[in-house]
Amino acid sequence: MKHLFQLNINEAISLVSPNVQLAKDVFEVIDVNRDHLRPFLDFVDGTKTIEDEENYIKMKLNGEINGTDRLFLIAYENEIIGSIDFHFIDQNNQTAEIGYWIGSKYVGRNIATKAVLSLCQIAFLEMGLNRLTIVADVLNKPSNRVAVKAGFKKEGTFKQSKKVYGEFRDFNMYALLKEEFNAS
Repeated sequence: MKHLFQLNINEAISLVSPNVQLAKDVFEVIDVNRDHLRPFLDFVDGTKTIEDEENYIKMKLNGEINGTDRLFLIAYENEIIGSIDFHFIDQNNQTAEIGYWIGSKYVGRNIATKAVLSLCQIAFLEMGLNRLTIVADVLNKPSNRVAVKAGFKKEGTFKQSKKVYGEFRDFNMYALLKEEFNAS
């Protein structure tokens, strides 16, 4: 698969600049991973068609134009396996939140951790941000593990802070400051 722009993390993993032509690939990953993704990500049920994914990509690209979002797709051996993004970008306070997901067969391979570390480099070295956060459902052990492995420090737990599929859930807040980031 050829991409217009991709940033290689290593020989197998890359971040791909999204476009609507890739919506089908992203949708297929979501579709075969619904059981894996659904417990923690409330967008899964709302992503029923390729057009739903096209609209999401368009929304994120519009967010990039407005300076509030920046989406990347995660590829493993040139196959789209997930996504990672900056959202809630606040240039005045030099902050952003990172969100990510990958297909179930790629969990536990350090792919998400390497993608998060690449986004940290982009945030701190290119975008001029000072603080990044990751918010993870307390029950989502792999996502919490990614945050810790990427050097983020747990700042606390927000009790019943989000409603996911009608149930209030607790979320851990992790943060990383530019001065704490080790780019090597």
